[in-house]
Amino acid sequence: MAIGRHDITSGATELERLNRELRSLTSQLSLAEERERRRIAIELHDRTNEILVSSMIRLTALAKSTADPALADTLNEICQLLRQLAQETRLLMFELYPPSLYYLGLEAAIKELADRMMEKYGIRVSFTDDARRKPVDVDVKVLLFQAVRELLTNVAKHAQAHAVSVSVSGGGGNLRITVQDDGVGFDNAVISDGRKSGGFGLYALSERLRHMGGCLEADSGNWGTRIIITVPLKER
Repeated sequence: MAIGRHDITSGATELERLNRELRSLTSQLSLAEERERRRIAIELHDRTNEILVSSMIRLTALAKSTADPALADTLNEICQLLRQLAQETRLLMFELYPPSLYYLGLEAAIKELADRMMEKYGIRVSFTDDARRKPVDVDVKVLLFQAVRELLTNVAKHAQAHAVSVSVSGGGGNLRITVQDDGVGFDNAVISDGRKSGGFGLYALSERLRHMGGCLEADSGNWGTRIIITVPLKER
């Protein structure tokens, strides 16, 4: 019996070790993907967008200077197509890695995201920030933005909510983000068991946060859902 108990204990220890390694590899893969998305988005912003804007300026000037009405119309049509392309490029950049996250910071990017969600889905999204300095590594900042975007998208598509609030605060050596809605709620067990229907996104997010020293707490009922994300601030 003693040998049997030892085998079970050893097997459980080995399983936990393998689970930790799997979580670590999953997180590393996800971070590598986010870094590549960030690189592509910055490349689009710094090079492609600049070329498009320069081309539109030149075409507009040429259309105004030509004495041929037909040519002017054609140049204006081309310029309009370039404007549409520039708009699509900006949308793609925001999906990959919003410039505001890189240039202005996490809070500004989440505020921009909230405005876009209201415009796209017609749901009321309020945003508050305590205006404290909240330094975190770039990888953590990207993960937090992606987390808020996933949570807001889930609310808009599945929660049947009318309003959602997002707050960002710092204190006690941690950064905290709270997302709360007035929707239909869900089974809290989806956080602890990623195999349950609809729970994999939150479960995977919880695992990634844990790898970075953070955590995700969820509370849900017929009053709605509250998700709290906490990560340690970067030491000065």
